[in-house]
Amino acid sequence: MRQPVLISSIVLAGGLVLSGCFTSTADFQNDAEKFILEDEGLAEAVETTFSTAECEEPVDQNPDTTFTCIAIDGEGEEWEFEIVILDSDEYEVNVSRFPTSTD
Repeated sequence: MRQPVLISSIVLAGGLVLSGCFTSTADFQNDAEKFILEDEGLAEAVETTFSTAECEEPVDQNPDTTFTCIAIDGEGEEWEFEIVILDSDEYEVNVSRFPTSTD
């Protein structure tokens, strides 16, 4: 049985603040999608891997701008992530909605 509060704490404590070279809002969108699909630390923290991830393009690159990503895990369950832009080249990934468990 999944424990969202515990997993959420692990994700936040895991330092999922990411830096890169982002010159457009599409860079933030594409990088966040790639991160959700490929980052082993995220997969370990939430105890699953993702087969697809689609993120909104943020409206701008200003600090505190948020955008949403929807990802599908290996069991076909939908997860929602909130991405928060911290700086022109940095963002934070947070799980905002866990899949509903029937366990």
